[in-house]
Amino acid sequence: MAKTNLSSQLLKIGKSLYLSFEDDIDEQVKIEKVDKTLNSVLNNKQLIDYHLEEIDIKILSLIWYEQISKRNRFIDPVQLLEKFYDSVPMAINNLGKIIELCKKGLLYTEKKKIINNGFISSLRDSKPIASFYKYGLLNNDISINRNFIKMLLNEDEDISQDMNKPYPNNKEYLKDWFSYVNCLKEFSYNDFNTRRLDKLMDDYVAKDYVDAMRWKLKLENRSIKTSKTFPLMDVIEEYQLDDNETIILVYLIKEEMDGLNVDVDEAIKLISQDPHEMYMNRQYLANDSKLVRNGLVELTENVMFRSKGGDIRVSPDITRQVIMNTPTNDQERLHQILKGETIFSLMEPRQTMNDLILPYELKKTIKTGLSRYHKNIDKTLQKWGLYSPGLDLAGEVKKNSEPGLLMLFHGAPGTGKTFAAGAIAKSLGKQLLITDMSRIQSCWVGESEKNVRKLFTIFERIVRRTENPPVLLLNEADQFLSRRMTKTDSSVDVMYNTLQNLFLEAFEQLKGVMIATTNLKDNMDTAFSRRFHLKLEFPTPAIKERERLWDLHLPWTIPGADEIDKKYLAKQFPLSGGQIDIIVKNSATEAASRKYNQRLMTEDLIKYCEIEIASMFDGHNCQIGFGVA
Repeated sequence: MAKTNLSSQLLKIGKSLYLSFEDDIDEQVKIEKVDKTLNSVLNNKQLIDYHLEEIDIKILSLIWYEQISKRNRFIDPVQLLEKFYDSVPMAINNLGKIIELCKKGLLYTEKKKIINNGFISSLRDSKPIASFYKYGLLNNDISINRNFIKMLLNEDEDISQDMNKPYPNNKEYLKDWFSYVNCLKEFSYNDFNTRRLDKLMDDYVAKDYVDAMRWKLKLENRSIKTSKTFPLMDVIEEYQLDDNETIILVYLIKEEMDGLNVDVDEAIKLISQDPHEMYMNRQYLANDSKLVRNGLVELTENVMFRSKGGDIRVSPDITRQVIMNTPTNDQERLHQILKGETIFSLMEPRQTMNDLILPYELKKTIKTGLSRYHKNIDKTLQKWGLYSPGLDLAGEVKKNSEPGLLMLFHGAPGTGKTFAAGAIAKSLGKQLLITDMSRIQSCWVGESEKNVRKLFTIFERIVRRTENPPVLLLNEADQFLSRRMTKTDSSVDVMYNTLQNLFLEAFEQLKGVMIATTNLKDNMDTAFSRRFHLKLEFPTPAIKERERLWDLHLPWTIPGADEIDKKYLAKQFPLSGGQIDIIVKNSATEAASRKYNQRLMTEDLIKYCEIEIASMFDGHNCQIGFGVA
């Protein structure tokens, strides 16, 4: 019998059963209608390995007819069996028939799980034997397994096709990977006891395992013959993933693309042959595992709400990296990694070191510190035995290791800390990647810690994957760096200590350039102080620097700017660069709004200087409005 006839025959049987049940036809007439094709279906070669009985065929046929002709995708199993057994008690007693079809992968059921006392529904094709119980079927509908549907529609994949041909493109390479992990998934649905490799398996169990091994062989054969390098290959090499880690990663990508949720046990069972191995394999998804530590996968934290119902998911930028073509330049790589991330802003700084107005010695110190990065002086200092190198990044593949440079800028608001960070990035030919505490902190328990891990995982990935990574700026880092609490009486105190420990660990291993700015150096934990290569105080500018700041913020394009008495302003008003910036903007706004004489005058600037001075709290230079921090 041809494959294309099996679907129509099941539909024919299902239609006869449906009409007989609906029209209450005499029992004998019902049997005659069904028996015309039932025997041929029972002898069909595609179904012979499932060892089905007549009642199994009837159940499958009626569900298939309901799904195709009536568009009823989900069927109540008790109501279905009631049609065959005439009463609800008898239907419940025979729920084992549905369980057997689920175990054989012909039906799947909707399974409900309790996680952290919260109720969620997870749709699965079929589950291990231990997961199928009569009480579960009382509350969950059933439908045809999607792989059985593929067989009915003649869409079974031919594993032997192109077995020894190189992969022409990434799409076909991933297609074989997805087929392989899908077979592993089907095999994992069977109970451990029924799929032990040291005992005889039932035919349908053995088929899943043999198919998986054939897909694995096909992947190996074709990959050897393929000269191209696909994105998944890059990820495997970059992070030095073993076979089990790769299987988990690909499976999560596949399920993410299918819109399905995954829990940890489900992923671990793919690579486990028995309960002991499954227990040992949990290390692959522990918090310190390679997959989690490097941000390839994300474990759900104990949060009140979740964007996805599963316990684990692949990092979105890894999915993009694997599915898309490998980026050809740094900008494409940055876009790929940062797409959809809200904790960062990426900017192209315009200010140069010449625009940076600071005392001479302070500016010279900054330039000397940058030479450490430019010339990778770390290597020389290590040879001299001054300090030990930091921990290497796992799977580091760059020919020239990225040096690490951490700087702390502290001082009153408006003294040029953020401006200096932009100038430094510009001098290094880099972009500026900015974040601050407001983007990191969350009101949900566990989310802040998750954001901190994400911050440094993403930056590490950027450093790893780009030739010229941006400068990381932790702006307004006061709360990042404050003293840890010795008495942790509240959950909030515990959270802050956890956050600070995460920062300390990240700083210790960080590669690339990072700048943190803070207004409150005196409140900083001494442990953080040891992590920074340079700690520089940005003082309130003196008269000489203030005059240059007025020059900087009063461009010649403003009418009247060349007539302003900048020396008087610099001498008379002890302001910071951020304050001068906002004063110029406020004064220019007033000049532009005048109907006549739309020229900026010294009197305009004096007016707003006095307003700014009057608005300062306790004599400190507190910036009002928007300016340079």
